[in-house]
Amino acid sequence: MTVRRFARALHAEDPRHEVPSADLLGRASYKRRTPYIYSPSDIQRLIDAAQRLGPYGSIRPLTYATMFGLIAATGMRVSEAIAIRLPDVTDDGLIIAQTKFKKSRQLPLHPTTRRALDGYLATRLKAASPSDALFISHRGTPPAYPTVVTVFLQVIRSLGLRGAAGTPGPRIHDLRHTFAVRSLESCAHDSKVVARHITALSTYLGHAHVTDTYWYLEVTPELMAHMAADGERVHRGVTA
Repeated sequence: MTVRRFARALHAEDPRHEVPSADLLGRASYKRRTPYIYSPSDIQRLIDAAQRLGPYGSIRPLTYATMFGLIAATGMRVSEAIAIRLPDVTDDGLIIAQTKFKKSRQLPLHPTTRRALDGYLATRLKAASPSDALFISHRGTPPAYPTVVTVFLQVIRSLGLRGAAGTPGPRIHDLRHTFAVRSLESCAHDSKVVARHITALSTYLGHAHVTDTYWYLEVTPELMAHMAADGERVHRGVTA
């Protein structure tokens, strides 16, 4: 909002100055909750803690450890992870079918993510289940969304990353936010690379509009610092 007001002031003096649209960083009527950005050690601790879930000897701990790790490694939605079926796991990656916006997409996997998923599959394919869901509980049925969230909160609280029930803190959806932010930070040193990367990231995440992805540029100090520096360079070039 501050940047847009500044641009409008410049535009009043010189019409050559462009005024960015009001929804450039997402819909103004919707106030997004500031996400928790997990560190690599946070994610590793989360996966390790999930592997200690009970019942002992069941597929349940491996299910949640793999699901949480997969969400962190791909940025997929929780609902998308729950909906994955065994035929959706292909040599070229995961097929995410009929998502939130009724679009399907394919997610290529990093070799380390693929190895972890293959390790889970070795156990999953031996499990007795009437379902072809990729992720199943110890009862052989796919877990419901509220169950996944409840288990996640149980694990995250056991790590001390979140307080008692009713208190705010890291959410499972923040794993998706973390993936997006870290992805952009990896190329934050080059604004031209960011511009190209953000379009690909929008497709990878399954966003309906690229403006939903631009929002991630303001999430961390590192990205904001690069945005401010680029804006300063542009301004100096215009006024020079």
